[in-house]
Amino acid sequence: MQFWDTSFDYSKATKVLVIPNITNYSDIDKDSFIDVLCNQIESLNKRGNFYWYVIVPYPSKRLNLDNVKQLKSYISGDMIKMRTTMPIEIVSYLEKIDYDVVYSHLPDWYAIGRYTDKKIIGYSHWWELSTCNAEDRKNHARNLVMESIGALRMSKCYLNTQDQKNRVLEEAKEWLSVDMIKQLDDKLVVWNLGMNRDNIVTELQPKENIIVFNHRAAAYKGYPDFIKLMEEYRLQRQDFKVWVPQLKGTPEFDWIDNTKLPKWEYYNQLGKCKVGIQMRQSNYGWSVAATDCMMNGTPMIFQESDCYREIQPDGLFFKYKKDLFSTLDKLLDDTSFLTQNSLKSIQRCQVLCDNDNRMIGDLHNSLVINQLATN
Repeated sequence: MQFWDTSFDYSKATKVLVIPNITNYSDIDKDSFIDVLCNQIESLNKRGNFYWYVIVPYPSKRLNLDNVKQLKSYISGDMIKMRTTMPIEIVSYLEKIDYDVVYSHLPDWYAIGRYTDKKIIGYSHWWELSTCNAEDRKNHARNLVMESIGALRMSKCYLNTQDQKNRVLEEAKEWLSVDMIKQLDDKLVVWNLGMNRDNIVTELQPKENIIVFNHRAAAYKGYPDFIKLMEEYRLQRQDFKVWVPQLKGTPEFDWIDNTKLPKWEYYNQLGKCKVGIQMRQSNYGWSVAATDCMMNGTPMIFQESDCYREIQPDGLFFKYKKDLFSTLDKLLDDTSFLTQNSLKSIQRCQVLCDNDNRMIGDLHNSLVINQLATN
């Protein structure tokens, strides 16, 4: 049976079976996995001939591409069950689809290696560290040992920050031998994410007194702490709005706007905001939400964390709320300071794009080498 579009020259392509990591089940086109994969597919199309089988719970409009075949599989909309329960359809695809290499975005499904003799390249969006065992859910145990085993079965596994890699290796020592930790260290490759260069603005928009929190409005993203800070800041001044586009339901205060917009309108609105705030996250990973702001000329204020220094080493950081409030005052009131940091954010995005291009080359070589090795 043919699963591919016969208008595409399938015979010469490197065929990649993609294992997904779906955490925004209600709208997968807004999922960070889809963001990352679409950017990588677009970049790899410029370097070689690839055909992609992407497993999804339902079709993605963004993956409606000539060299992509979407394969349906039941995937739980619950993030914990999604990470711990591999659907039976995945086994069928692993055993029956004609592919050259597996590109797994979910090392948690360590059993993948039992059903294929092809090489596995990995990309991990999340690691269950002791600090981030989904503290706003009812859980019983971390899944780090399974994630580690999954990564050890791969040729390599990309992750987004050196800070996160260091923490994974340290916590994995509880279960893995010294030799296995060394193997894991060799397989984990840091990939500081960039973005589509065409999406980086070249001109700044007129700004409005809007502070944006464009992350999920959840505890593990620091949302409750953010709102407490904004409540206190409003005791000092009230001439600003807070935009939380991922907040569901009715906002608890009239100064919070949770208007949801299509992708390009969302980018445009980000460009009108004076500042975004990035609270410390418990998984020490990357923040696509932060780089979304930066590429639209909106500076971020980061709560102090080593992983955020990897996003913008010379950016705006705060440790104490008085420092946050002081920086907010400068961005809201000082046009020169705002413009300086807006332009610095755009320049940093250009650097991240250069790094991303190098890493796309590394991924390209890994996928193609794996194909040649199995032919």
